[in-house]
Amino acid sequence: MSFTWIEKSRLAAPLRGTFISLGSALLTRMAAQLGFDWVLIDLEHGASSESDLPAMLLAVEGTQCAPIVRVVSNDQDCIKRALDLGAVGIMVPYVSTAQEAKNAVSYTRYPPHGCRGVASSTIATNFGLTMDEYHAKALERTLVIVQIETAEGVENIDQIAAVEGVDVVFVGPLDLSYNLGCPKQFEHPDLLAALDRVLKSCRQHKTTVGILSSEAKAQQHLDQGFTFLAVGSDAGAAKAGLCRLRDA
Repeated sequence: MSFTWIEKSRLAAPLRGTFISLGSALLTRMAAQLGFDWVLIDLEHGASSESDLPAMLLAVEGTQCAPIVRVVSNDQDCIKRALDLGAVGIMVPYVSTAQEAKNAVSYTRYPPHGCRGVASSTIATNFGLTMDEYHAKALERTLVIVQIETAEGVENIDQIAAVEGVDVVFVGPLDLSYNLGCPKQFEHPDLLAALDRVLKSCRQHKTTVGILSSEAKAQQHLDQGFTFLAVGSDAGAAKAGLCRLRDA
């Protein structure tokens, strides 16, 4: 199998992705072929389950798009399974402390750098045909993305952004707005202050920072300094398109 990795040197430049939440391998393939740098297969809130992952990840195979999986939680087994099935990056939701970030990194690393279980006959290793190459390069290639979605996460952002092996700090603005007491108020001073604090900390620690954005806010977020940008989702795009068809 030939999956595209995101070289970590590219994280300094803007990279655009989108969330895949409808559980469709066909939509995953479409997004990958349309030129997104990465797609995020969402197991946390999307319609996909782990049983859907092989088909959805293989749908990205052979394109220039990198497949990333958002796991249900910061769980060693969930992360191991997603990586073995071919994900080149993992997004971990609700990371609020440095220890939680360290755990997430450890779950993606083979010993002695972490505690990821070792297997040969996986999709990621071409069922063992490229096992040695995969294992040799997994440490430098596997992308670890931790989500900041709580007030505690913002409070601890300096320690989280400094964790070795965290490649991207990714803000979930909807959850964060709820947890800050200003649900869906994306221009609320408390939310804007939290975003500014995350940006400043990540800039200080030279850690890439991302956010789930929208078509309307994408350029604003890029101008603010978010470079790992998720623009909407397949569900949002389908809904908007169907509404236009309905109203035509």
